[in-house]
Amino acid sequence: MLIKELTLTDFRVYAGINHFNLAPEKNFGKTRPIILFGGLNGAGKTSILLGVRLALYGRLCLGSTVSQKRYDEFLLDALHHSKETDRSANQASVELTFTYAKLGTENQYHVLREWQRKGSSVKETLTILEDGTLIKGLNYDQAQNFLNELIPAGVSDLFFFDGEKIAQLADDTGGAALEQSIKKLLGLDVVERLSGDLTVLNRNLTKRSSAQEIRAQIDSEQSNLQDCRTRVESIRQEITTARVQRAEIQDRANKIQKRIDDRGGHFSTSRTQLIDELSELQDKREHLVSQINSLVSDTAPIALAEEFCARTETQIESDLNLHSLLQERRIHEEYRTKLIESLDSKLSEDTLSIVLNGLDTLNRSSKDRSLDQPIHDLTPSQASHLFTTFNQARKQRKEVSTLFASLEKIEAALDEIGASLARAPDDSLIATDFENLQQLQQKLGRLDAEIDTLRKSGKETAYEAVDIARRLDRLYETAAKLSDQKRVLDYINNANGLLTDYVDQTAKAKIQDLEVQFTECFAKLARKEDLELQIRIDPKTFHVSLLSGRGREIAKDELSAGEKQIFAIAVLEALAKTSGRQLPMIVDTPLGRLDSEHRTKLIEGYFPTASHQMIVLSTDTEVDEAFYSALSPDISRAYKLEYDPKAGATQVREGYFWQKKETN
Repeated sequence: MLIKELTLTDFRVYAGINHFNLAPEKNFGKTRPIILFGGLNGAGKTSILLGVRLALYGRLCLGSTVSQKRYDEFLLDALHHSKETDRSANQASVELTFTYAKLGTENQYHVLREWQRKGSSVKETLTILEDGTLIKGLNYDQAQNFLNELIPAGVSDLFFFDGEKIAQLADDTGGAALEQSIKKLLGLDVVERLSGDLTVLNRNLTKRSSAQEIRAQIDSEQSNLQDCRTRVESIRQEITTARVQRAEIQDRANKIQKRIDDRGGHFSTSRTQLIDELSELQDKREHLVSQINSLVSDTAPIALAEEFCARTETQIESDLNLHSLLQERRIHEEYRTKLIESLDSKLSEDTLSIVLNGLDTLNRSSKDRSLDQPIHDLTPSQASHLFTTFNQARKQRKEVSTLFASLEKIEAALDEIGASLARAPDDSLIATDFENLQQLQQKLGRLDAEIDTLRKSGKETAYEAVDIARRLDRLYETAAKLSDQKRVLDYINNANGLLTDYVDQTAKAKIQDLEVQFTECFAKLARKEDLELQIRIDPKTFHVSLLSGRGREIAKDELSAGEKQIFAIAVLEALAKTSGRQLPMIVDTPLGRLDSEHRTKLIEGYFPTASHQMIVLSTDTEVDEAFYSALSPDISRAYKLEYDPKAGATQVREGYFWQKKETN
């Protein structure tokens, strides 16, 4: 299969007609398999993948269990909504042109899937052209089955996948995701459904053809099962009735509670608590008053004359300095007198004059200054005591201020409690309402207990029904041996046996091939040269074991996040190769959790060789300028998707993030 063209019309973020040429080109005789889409998150990369899957599979593009209603909602949501006009398109379509070779013959198919809003519903049509000619005589379901047979949806999951599929395989520690992929590859999901249908047919035939005795037992057990169903339904109705009664009583209780609250009942219910709080606050107030009185009777009042205290401190410091200078001058004069008396007879008059001048120079600053007499004749010890008193007064003033603030809060709380106590009504006025409310609450408690009992009874009845169903299964098995349609039942059993043998042989052959393919794929993508990872798959349980190069079993958690990503991509490539189908690959944001070395391995060893057509949907941080340069020899064309938030639409330009050629 080779996808040649994709056209999206008013689909999701794509306004109007958006045409994409996806056919790989040849350059110097070499096919360039890669078609690269670049866009930031929300630009519409995933819509490209979804558009291809929608064109081919319709409702199955959302999963095999999606209802028609959910699919119709999806189609309506997929209609492009313009932010400029605040209106949605009335119709949209996806078109896919591809070639497909079957039995040596290649045909070109054009699939047009379009839908139109019809009020609150949607009308969808599907048109298929083969080699330019409409395939006639197919209704919608037949046309969809034609596409499903051409390219089964289960197999396409191995070729059209996104980062979520990679992450699911990478983070899957129990092997459930890989098991589902292997079953889709082998077609075992279809076999399982066929086996289940045969089992249902077996049971229905057995029921119709069982012997009289077994039939009687089956009828009895079926009657018991029906009785269980009746009892469960009765219990369900009783629970519903009890819930209705409870809702009515709760409503009455709420009204009474509101009436009590409106009359101040909530104050009455907390009267004792309020009185206790009042007593506690009064004790705190007395304690604060005592502390304030103690501080006021100490030095705190002095701090009220802060300016006086400051002037006094300044004056005392000045007086202490003056005392010191006077003392220095007195000592100097005494020493000068003694020096004159000692040196007068020993030195000449000129020499003595020089000595005295030098001595006077040393004390000139003190000598030249005119000194007044101190105002406060205090010793340093007395001054220090006075300074300490002033500082203690300031500190106590702050403490008094803090205590007064606390006292104001307590006084306010006392006023509020007093008001609350004043608002509390007389108990006799609301006693009846309180009594009625208490009775209703008791009824609610009894109803809750009754509902709980009914639930337990319902569970027990359900368990009983399960046991009866198991006994019925055993009776059906016994009846099968006595059936007069044993020949038909034997055919069914033989068919199931053949299916089992088919599953065993197919699984064994394909799984061996898958193990070899995985080893090769992982080896070329792994960053660590010494990490020779292999897988072993149990063909019956599909349990997957990871083995090192030396055969040691390793846990999935031993791999780094990047190695898990590479593991998942290697699994997908191995599954695709094992399928034997030549299908394009569409990969959406595959490099999110890979480091640079793993990305390089993927760029060099996966994208250019994994398929004859590789459509890569990437952000600028995944395939950056360096990786784009490495991929460029294998790129046929690139598209850049630019989302305009004002218009709510994506513009498509041919080229990558570094090119600006606009396409249709």
